[in-house]
Amino acid sequence: MQPNPRSRRDWLHAALALAGGSACGPLLAQPRYAQKPIRLVVPFAPGGAIDAMSRPVAEALGRELGQVVLVENKAGAAGNIGAALVAKAAPDGYTLLVGTSATHGANPSLFARLPYDALADFEFISLWGSVPNVLVVNAESGAKTVDELIARARREPGKLTYGSAGTGTSLHLAGVLFEKAAGVELTHVAYKGGAPASMDLMGGNIAMMFDTVSVSLPNLKAGKLRALAVAAPERHFALPDVPTFAELGLKNVEAATWAGVFAPKGTPAPVLEELRAAHVKVLADKKVQDALRANGVQLMPWQGERFRGFVQAETRRWAQVVKDAKIAPE
Repeated sequence: MQPNPRSRRDWLHAALALAGGSACGPLLAQPRYAQKPIRLVVPFAPGGAIDAMSRPVAEALGRELGQVVLVENKAGAAGNIGAALVAKAAPDGYTLLVGTSATHGANPSLFARLPYDALADFEFISLWGSVPNVLVVNAESGAKTVDELIARARREPGKLTYGSAGTGTSLHLAGVLFEKAAGVELTHVAYKGGAPASMDLMGGNIAMMFDTVSVSLPNLKAGKLRALAVAAPERHFALPDVPTFAELGLKNVEAATWAGVFAPKGTPAPVLEELRAAHVKVLADKKVQDALRANGVQLMPWQGERFRGFVQAETRRWAQVVKDAKIAPE
């Protein structure tokens, strides 16, 4: 015998199932004990910043929904492979995407043939938060402030180098924003990932780089790097003594890695409502908040249309930056 539903939601699930409510989607149409796992697709490799953000949320979401939520890494093409997989998945609430500042921010302008439409192919569930970039230099660098760095760049146009995780990444585009705001000319050096760029910075082979606060923090604490400014609207809680660019008179130098959850277009409204309600509770959970903050995440628990508006603004903003920098789409 199947166990009797005990909660109001379980009674609702059972009633919908008996009434032929499967059209509302499996999340609501079946009792919890009969449900299959939810796939939370992370479009990047295990161990990275997005993966680290996803796992505590997935675990808490599973508890809240009363079913297993499995993190599934589908890396490749700057996140496009995983995003396309979810865009084409059945809109039943069982396949979700951890969309990011790449998949739903810069990629629509960086790729000529994107295998999905960042706005039209998805339903917007919840934004989680963001990890801002920080401008760092080698601890032995003569530049101890942004003003000193700018002065040197103006004396030697094009000679100062900055590294990034690759062309079109948020680390690269942050540098583009800095060049424009400071009125300087720098030379971009694209690496195959942020780690080799950071290694070259500590080795003295490049002058500076933008990197996420979470990645930079260990080297900052170890005294290997020096933070000059945070590319965010406000100071970061992990670097309270490091100013924002706006505080230094440099406007619009804001770049961060953000993440949130999307569902395939056409997912039934009751399923979306249940997922959004679950996220409200999950992101208010202190254990989840602490886990995200440990990874440098500044919480932005925005739902539905507010989340959509944020993504629309991000795609427009990065499209302009890519255009101004004359970065050719791949």
